[in-house]
Amino acid sequence: MRFLKWVHQSGIISDVDDIECVLQNGTLAILSHFLRNLKTFEISCQTKLWITLACSITSFTILALIFEIVYYRYRFAFEYFFLRVKMKLRHCQPLSVDFNHDAFISYSHKDISWIKTLYDKLQSKGFNLCLYHKDFKGRMPILEAINSSRKVVFVITKDFLESSEGTYEIEMTRMHAFREGRESMIIVILKDDIKKDKLPKTLKEIWYKVVCIVWPTDPEAPYNSEEIFYEKLCVTLSDGF
Repeated sequence: MRFLKWVHQSGIISDVDDIECVLQNGTLAILSHFLRNLKTFEISCQTKLWITLACSITSFTILALIFEIVYYRYRFAFEYFFLRVKMKLRHCQPLSVDFNHDAFISYSHKDISWIKTLYDKLQSKGFNLCLYHKDFKGRMPILEAINSSRKVVFVITKDFLESSEGTYEIEMTRMHAFREGRESMIIVILKDDIKKDKLPKTLKEIWYKVVCIVWPTDPEAPYNSEEIFYEKLCVTLSDGF
């Protein structure tokens, strides 16, 4: 197109009626024909460019939308997959310390009924858990419970967020994990549809080191059953064996 504009504007080539051009399809055409219809060809080229650009943008938008829909639909499957990969990578650095418990469970006493169910499920899988109502006889210090456990699991519920003890235990765990180089020891179970922005500041500061597992709220969603939840939790607790 630039060449045609140059020929048309410069007037250097005078025998345009005698010059033949080869089109993309192999046919011949007289140069003067293109010059007489230069504006039409220019519009045609611009139209093709915009059509190509519009098709590319539309295709990208559709693909992005499809990915977003698929990810939202199967987000728990993606979460489970990445969790398995994360745990597999962490197995390259197993802990050499022996612990009395596989995990210390931090929870609100108002959630004791659900905690007992959690305890029974995990105990049946062979995990040894440290709980308030089971192990804190004689005022067992919280730091001792954290130090004697390979993992610390925070069961975050509305009642937990309202208790000062929960925030204190998160802070103690954070400091202990930092001091001992055990940043990967913290597991968070989110219940009651609690969002990240509602979590204590201390927990949000170390969120990139935390393994978060969400209690299923939509049983219709794929990979969102209680069975998958417990499998995720067991995989996470097994890290470091």
